[in-house]
Amino acid sequence: MKIEERHSVFQFKAPYYTLNELTAETKTIWLVCHGYGQLSRYFLRRFNLLDPQENFLIFPQGLSKFYLDLKHDRVGATWMTKEDRLTDIDNQYAYLDHVMSDAVGADWADKPINYFGFSQGVSTISRYAAYKKKPFSKMILWGGGIPPELNKEDFSFMKDSSSVELFLGDKDEFYTEEVYLPQVNKAKDIMGPNVSFTIFDGGHQISPKLIASL
Repeated sequence: MKIEERHSVFQFKAPYYTLNELTAETKTIWLVCHGYGQLSRYFLRRFNLLDPQENFLIFPQGLSKFYLDLKHDRVGATWMTKEDRLTDIDNQYAYLDHVMSDAVGADWADKPINYFGFSQGVSTISRYAAYKKKPFSKMILWGGGIPPELNKEDFSFMKDSSSVELFLGDKDEFYTEEVYLPQVNKAKDIMGPNVSFTIFDGGHQISPKLIASL
């Protein structure tokens, strides 16, 4: 018996969501990646306190979906698992490239952009930023881990004006401050001096009011 793993390349259709409109008044474009088990159409509600005239937000969604409960009522999405990991990462890059081109246009990298990742989305957004190597205004990493393979050279494209902000709830059920500090130190090591760390009152969740103040 001979078992062989092969990969087939084919056209794949997947949704993404936007919040607000891209107009001449738009000052910042956001690429936002949700956390494990979430769906973008619900996740985007956390960002509705941002000024709709100045902010255009794009919410891709993890390419794999699954049921969250035994009744098969609730559905969530995930960006990847450890199974065939490198293929999932390649698919993420291709998907996010198409999403940005479709939502903003081929010249999207010339526009001011903020990257935002929550939970599992932290790995997705930081990996994509390192892959794309387009300068950003701000990267926000909220309650999630930076991929271990990323290094200082991956972020050598960053401008001195770019900032990286990490957020952690003081009641986060997955990370204590002590456990999370290595992520903060890694960010400082590979992304330069403009890295800040904020601990807020809350759990493993996003605070819309805190987002509105960014």
